[in-house]
This record gives sequence, C-alpha cells and structure tokens, in this order.
Amino acid sequence: MRSSYKKIYVLGALLFVVTAYFSQGFFHPDEHAQVLEFAALKLGLTEKANLAWEFNSQMRPAIQPFMVYVTHRFFLLFGEANPFTVDFALRLFSALLSFLSIHLLIRAYIDKVKGEKLKLTFVLLSFLLWFSIYNSVRFSSENLAGRVFIIAFALFVLWQNAKAKHYFAIGLLLGLSFLFRYQNMFLIAGFLAWMLFIQKNKFSNVLVIGLGVLVMFGVGVLMDRWLYGEWVLSIWKYFEENILLDKMSGFGTAPWYFYIVQVCNVGIPPFSLLYIVPFVLLVFLRPKDILVWTIVPFVLVHCYIGHKELRFLFPLVGFVPLLAVQAGEIVNEKWPLLLQAKFFKFVTILFWVYNGIFIALIAFKSADSMITLYEVVYNKYEKPAVLYYTYPNPYERALEIHYYRRPNLLVQKIDSVKQMRQSTDTICLLATSRVEVQAAVRDHNIEVYAFLPDWVKNVNVNGWVDRTPIWKVYEISKVPKR
Repeated sequence: MRSSYKKIYVLGALLFVVTAYFSQGFFHPDEHAQVLEFAALKLGLTEKANLAWEFNSQMRPAIQPFMVYVTHRFFLLFGEANPFTVDFALRLFSALLSFLSIHLLIRAYIDKVKGEKLKLTFVLLSFLLWFSIYNSVRFSSENLAGRVFIIAFALFVLWQNAKAKHYFAIGLLLGLSFLFRYQNMFLIAGFLAWMLFIQKNKFSNVLVIGLGVLVMFGVGVLMDRWLYGEWVLSIWKYFEENILLDKMSGFGTAPWYFYIVQVCNVGIPPFSLLYIVPFVLLVFLRPKDILVWTIVPFVLVHCYIGHKELRFLFPLVGFVPLLAVQAGEIVNEKWPLLLQAKFFKFVTILFWVYNGIFIALIAFKSADSMITLYEVVYNKYEKPAVLYYTYPNPYERALEIHYYRRPNLLVQKIDSVKQMRQSTDTICLLATSRVEVQAAVRDHNIEVYAFLPDWVKNVNVNGWVDRTPIWKVYEISKVPKR
C-alpha cells in the first residue's frame, strides 16, 4: 500500500474513534426506541407497556437488541454496566465494521480505477466524507446492514476463483445484512440477478449463497424467539403491518422524487451533485455494471413506497465513493477537458474545505442534544432521586426513555416549583428549559448541568445566557415559596 494511502487510513481511523466517542445518542428515535429500549426489557430496566408499538406487533428483528443485551451483560462481569459505556462500545463496533467494509471495498476496486488521481480520490472519499464518518459510527440498522452487505459485495469481487465455501460465506454475510434491515433484500436480489443474468454465474453457486442466507435467517428466527418469548416470523409481521395494513403510511407519505430533493438539500448544492450525478451516469452509460444492478432495485422500491425518510437510503452510503470515481472515469473518457477546467478545480477545493468544516462539526458533537443531560444525571446520582420537570419531559422522546435512567430515579411532572417535595433519603432535582422557572430556583440551589458549556458563561454580556431557553438541571436544597 502506498504511504499516502496509509496516512489516510490512519487519519480515517482516528476520526472514526473520535466521532464514536463524542457522537453519543441517536440520529433518529427508532435507533433508540426499537433497539436499546427493547434490550432494556430483557435486562429488566423497563416494562412492555413502555415500549414502542412495534414490539407488540413483533415486527422488528431481534439481532440488535440481542447485541446490546450481550454487550451489557459483558460489562456486568466487571461491575456496573454503565449504559453510556455500553453505547460507546457499540458505536466503536460500528466504526470498526465500517472501517473493515471500506478497506475491503478499496482492495476490491483500487486496481480497477483508472488514473492515480482517481485512485487517491477514491481512498480520500472512502475515509473522509463527512456524512460517511457520522453514519459509520451509528449503531443503526441502516448502517450495520449497509456495511455488512458491502463486506459481502467486496469479498465477491476479491474472490475471483471462488469455491463453494466462499459463496456460502457470502451468503451468510448477505443473510446477516438482511437480519439487520429487511429492506436490504432488494440489494441482495439485485446482486444475485446480476450474477445470474449478466455474469452468467452457475445457478448452483447462487443456490449456495441462498443456503447461507437461509442459515442466517434461521439464526434470526432463534433470536426473535428470545426477544418476543414465542416463535414468530418478524419478517412476515413486518410485511403484514407495513405493507398489507399500510401502517407506515400513517407516518406520512411523499412523492417519488422525495429522495432527490432531500439529497440535494442535505448535501448542499452544488456539492450534492456528487451524490446524484454519478449514479445517473452509471445507470445510463454502464447499465450492465454490478453496482447498477445491485442498487437500482433498492432505490426504485424506496421511491415507490409512500412513506419515505432519507435514512432509508443510508445503507448505500458506503458505495458513494466508488460511484463517484467510476463516474469520474466516464467523464475522463467522454469529456476529458471538464475535469481539467479551472472552475472544476476551484469547486473541488471548495468541496474539501466545506467537507472539513462538517467533519469538525460532527466529530466532536453529540448526535442528540439531550444525551449529556441523561449522562450527568446517571453518573452523578447513584442514590434514589426524584427529577421534577415542568413541560416538556426531558426523558420523553416520542416515548419515554428508560435505558439511560437508573431504576431508582423517579421522573415526575410539576406545574409549579412550589410542588417539589424534599426528603432526607431522596435527592431532589429539577430539569427545565423554561427561563422563568430557572430564575425562580437558581439563587439558592446548585446548577449541576447546563446545555451550554461553562466557558459560555464568561461571555454572558447583558445576561443573554440567563435569558436563553436551554436545558438545565438543578440539585434542589431549598424549594422556592413563590
């Protein structure tokens, strides 16, 4: 490996670890409610009545809650299993899996990429694309399913003289990808279709892959039995609830072009063209490419389904660098002067500047703004405590959060600070984002948490910090009478 590539590898690894450490919390509530809270039930930290409706519908795969459960139990062997430490371990695992998928995809394609500049661009984009770094540390079904699929995809490309055992291993990985996220069946279907109709691979090899998928599917059934307490096919339940009963449409629908608009907006024009144009070029100019056959069915199905969210396309994030360099090859072949134009070089420099700024923003920032509040309360108060709140409830995020709470923490709503009650054997806390409530308690009580860092208080010109509605937690030693 070239020394320049090694430096990028090291920088990428460092950014992955740093982001995994700081990027606490979740991108979407489902990442928490349908994983950590399901595991919390098996750990005795919550009850069925507190879980999302998907649990009673038995429609979510059990693999992620099982992984959380095992990790939590592992830490219990060494004493307390701090949920934030468990969380970090899971993000670190996600980062390692993502790093492995990137490495294998680079190995599979680096020698196929034409031109040293495009090779370097491929490695740079693979490790240093800001949203890829952010997504790579998420312990989400979208990220895990996508990364495992890419590992299987890359191994298929690398194993030129594959034997039955190799195809079976690929099948196991594809099956694992399916267990993480059922929608990945469309990636798998496109991949297998390319093997049969374009590569003209032996049907027996496809059957061996299918056998590996079935074995992993059986493992998933056993995990579902563990989670739900009875034999159930969660994939059928998922199909029944979301397709036959169309419950997903109840969460909102969008037109077929939703993803194009979202990618353009989130990717920030004109840089968002990097994520759309390469795919379009490959579809029309390299229609028989394995990437086209693999990705197109996945995209078309998601465009057809009424309920759409940008995260549904996150399993494709790992393919973006490869799509970009293959599109670069096409441009070099058909419009060679375009990449040499001064304007293109200027936009390229601008892109890496903007990309660097976003890396700095996401690498040292929590994914969820409330997670630091939960962590302070959990780590600081081991003894029984009651946390009062005025609307809204800091622990209610679509559903109430229990995984990040100690069992001896009572969360209770009050309409007025005068309703707080102190006890000699229970710590009294108040969490609020309302400025008038904070003003009523701050003079005689201890502020133990504020969303803004302490150094901001040093620039509290004209008292703007005191007037800004941010979350604060106070340890109450004196209940105000007003």
